[in-house]
Amino acid sequence: MLRIVLDPAKCDGCRVCEGACSLVNEGESNPVKSRIRVVRTVENQILYSIPVFCLQCEKAYCEAVCPPHAISRNSDGALIIDKEKCVGCKLCEIACPVGAITVNPEKGVAIKCELCAAVGEPQCVKHCFPKALQLLPAERVGIAEARAKAEKFLEMERRGA
Repeated sequence: MLRIVLDPAKCDGCRVCEGACSLVNEGESNPVKSRIRVVRTVENQILYSIPVFCLQCEKAYCEAVCPPHAISRNSDGALIIDKEKCVGCKLCEIACPVGAITVNPEKGVAIKCELCAAVGEPQCVKHCFPKALQLLPAERVGIAEARAKAEKFLEMERRGA
């Protein structure tokens, strides 16, 4: 199974990921219809941009709470939503620990990252020019995150922080 991994230090907040996602999934570049959302926050007078997307949880609360069982895994292991079964109840939206699911207000069905299963590869990762988003096998995710933290620690040591 593959997972998207974020290196927040590389995200410049360009929001190209949102445009690419909504274009491939909805046929228009509209951040409201994107399955990935860049959330901006200010801390200590520094602007941070953090992409929020489905983490493809091993034990997915969204799947567990879905009354019509509209959320399931495809053959690649990605959590997908059957739009024919979805009733738009928003229980998945409430259950998601990272806020990665929303209900499309026009269609009344849940939308979330499905790793662009229909086109073969996640377009947000493909078009992320600063390489803040990467697609990795699930078993490599922990290693990649540990390496990123180690590099950050070494950088802090060099600065004497």
